[in-house]
Amino acid sequence: MAPETGRAGEAPPAPIAPFAPFDGVLMLRLDTETPAGDRTYYVTPFVTDGGRLFVFDEPGDRSDALEELLVGNRTTISSASTGELSIGAVGRYPSSEEEAWARDACSARFFYDQALQDLAQLGGLVTLHPA
Repeated sequence: MAPETGRAGEAPPAPIAPFAPFDGVLMLRLDTETPAGDRTYYVTPFVTDGGRLFVFDEPGDRSDALEELLVGNRTTISSASTGELSIGAVGRYPSSEEEAWARDACSARFFYDQALQDLAQLGGLVTLHPA
């Protein structure tokens, strides 16, 4: 017999798609705890499959800046569009399969904006997963 769920004193089950509320949002706020101090970063090019959040950065002189900020550090993700909702996450480098999916998904999402499509193909990419 399967154990009962939802008994008093038990934690609720973890959400299956914690990042789903951010799907369709145009801008996210990332508050990151780094060894050098707390940082806030606003990001537009991102996509989610619900369980992971894929954040893109512009290529440039400091194309590794987003990676330095997010990889291995705890980040709180929020958006004015989702009100009080905030999700804790930790960044990591994406697998090759995740990277291919995220780049295609970002190009499709921002089909109307060539600059954001270019970021999806050329920019740095970090995967955030629930902390």
